[in-house]
Amino acid sequence: MESYEVVSVLLVFLATWALKRFLAPKSSVSKLATPPGADLVWGHEKIVFDMQPGRAFRNWIEKCGLTFRIKAAFQAPDILVLCDPVGIEYLLQKRIYDYHHSDVVRPRVARFLGKGLGWVEGEDQHKRMKRLISPTLSAESIRAMSGDVRDAASKVLNNLTRTLESSDGCLQNIDILHWTAKSALNIVGHVAFLYEFDGGESQDAKDILKARRQGVTPMARYAGFMFLMLLRRFPILNDLPIPTIQAQGIAKKTIQNGVAREMVRRNRDFVDKDQRDLLTALLVASTENRISTEEVNEQISTFVMAGHEATTLTLGFTIWELTRNIPAQERLREELSRWPGEPTYDDYLTGLPYLDAILKETLRMYPGLTYMERVATKADAIPLKDPVILGDGQVKSFIEVSPGQTVLIPIIAIQRLDSVWKDGDTFRPERWLGDRSPEEKLWAGYANLLVFSNGPRTCIGFKLAIYVYKVVLSGLISRFRFEPTGDELSLGIASSLQPWLNGQMEKGPQIPVHIHAL
Repeated sequence: MESYEVVSVLLVFLATWALKRFLAPKSSVSKLATPPGADLVWGHEKIVFDMQPGRAFRNWIEKCGLTFRIKAAFQAPDILVLCDPVGIEYLLQKRIYDYHHSDVVRPRVARFLGKGLGWVEGEDQHKRMKRLISPTLSAESIRAMSGDVRDAASKVLNNLTRTLESSDGCLQNIDILHWTAKSALNIVGHVAFLYEFDGGESQDAKDILKARRQGVTPMARYAGFMFLMLLRRFPILNDLPIPTIQAQGIAKKTIQNGVAREMVRRNRDFVDKDQRDLLTALLVASTENRISTEEVNEQISTFVMAGHEATTLTLGFTIWELTRNIPAQERLREELSRWPGEPTYDDYLTGLPYLDAILKETLRMYPGLTYMERVATKADAIPLKDPVILGDGQVKSFIEVSPGQTVLIPIIAIQRLDSVWKDGDTFRPERWLGDRSPEEKLWAGYANLLVFSNGPRTCIGFKLAIYVYKVVLSGLISRFRFEPTGDELSLGIASSLQPWLNGQMEKGPQIPVHIHAL
């Protein structure tokens, strides 16, 4: 090739590159404030991992405001951290289908839960599945199944009562997660899938609960962090058979290879279209060729895992806090004792204000979903409540993002901000009983919290989760007294917010308490 031809090719290349740069959507993310201390390899992400969940983001919010950027690991593009209430509402309510799960989040959802409703992307696909499932989790459906929820909860509570009776009415240093997990799993199996876990004592239940613990060990947590950071740069790694990473999916595989197949086998030939449970809805859709058998299995694992995991931990964190706040425990017990008979579904919704306050305070402090991470699929301009000052001095009331921009919403940090809640790290249910400050009402979502997300992709089962929580907690507090062991907890993220004892992480997540029969 002649020299002039080489020059011509180079000029065409440079002109094309310059034109693309000129026509490319402009992003203002690179001009946002960024906190100090980023590592050359890990960016800011190792700082987030090493500190208690949300603490790093709270520190950075104080320095940088509600909208800033952090450095990603392995020199991946900067991450937009969005805490601004108007920006979050815009993204979740108006543009959520333009922001997909990131390469860090979506593979983890698939491994831990399955390729169910929380995993699917695209407006048409998501709405198709949502239309199928929503009727089974409506307020009307939950009201109809409320008696079954109470019966399934009572089975586990009765087992705990008998265990206490055989131990002179007292159990020392008992991991309450052991019992809340049995309760949640038994209820989900019974009311959603017509499947009996025998109060959490069946072999299937034991296999699922054992597999769940194997997926959230300290080693799996650390390896998971390393792997997820590498995924930012090398998404292809998700397909490699790395043992520690694949261990994160043990519980899902246990469900799909055992319980899910058995659920489908037992019920496929006896489908009653008038039934309101989730399994029937899935099987009817499958027989009508609206979804595949594989999709049925993925939805079962998603709802068994998500349905019992979040409730297990939320109940556990509540009991933990009530052992450290005995007056709150007694106040709740008194409220429950004054109620004539068994509360109905509607009574649990609106008739027990202190129970409701305890639920909301637990969700505020201990959200199972500690952060959301989304990636823009197209250019956008995210509006803000609080304008930002860019590095070039511009004041902007919106942030321009380009396709591929990662947006992170640190839920647990937002829900513990002292600037909003005054005493964000203090468990104080009473804050929900009186007039709340305007600052506490800025964020949209259930109770102005983001724990269930918001908008079209709000957690579809949150109404059932709230009801199950209230039924189980009411039963526990009415029958038993809980006292502290003197241990201290550390929090970490391993699929969701997990509790470990200080100095005993190798034992896995646990919340030890003393239990006394009343």
